[in-house]
Amino acid sequence: MDDTGWLLSDIDLTTHSKLYEIEEEEIKPIQLYGLTTYPDGGLRTSVSSLSKFFVALLNKGKYKGARILKEASADEMLRFQYTPANKPENIDLENPNKNCGIFWETKRDVTLMGHSGSDPGVKADMLSDLPKEVGVIIFMNTDLSGLADYYFPIYDELWRYGKILKDKTEK
Repeated sequence: MDDTGWLLSDIDLTTHSKLYEIEEEEIKPIQLYGLTTYPDGGLRTSVSSLSKFFVALLNKGKYKGARILKEASADEMLRFQYTPANKPENIDLENPNKNCGIFWETKRDVTLMGHSGSDPGVKADMLSDLPKEVGVIIFMNTDLSGLADYYFPIYDELWRYGKILKDKTEK
């Protein structure tokens, strides 16, 4: 993940996307900024770098046959953390798959797991099905204010295409 960093000073700003917000139906550029939770984790990276990490994470630490994460680290990162004796009050564990891991949670009626984040001018999702067979990453350089009607159909189309690719590789 060469093009990845926690701070703006850690990355090549000439390759950073411009950020935008929608204000009164007008798209306006906003300055790059630092924020601990940018976008809900603090890390800046490219789709390419995050994709390689994501594939390795879902594949017990391997990317294209090469180990880039320890298997124990990948397992721990994906392990659901809550048990009936150890959970926040607002979590209902009736469904054993409704849970959270380290920066992970189940989403979309417990059909997916992953991480997402949103801050001014940025939206990111990294989601996989529970068997870890299909994964999708989507970055957006505009926050969702007024764009949700466009974002989720794009995400759903990427998910559909990911399933088609999976089915082709199984034949």
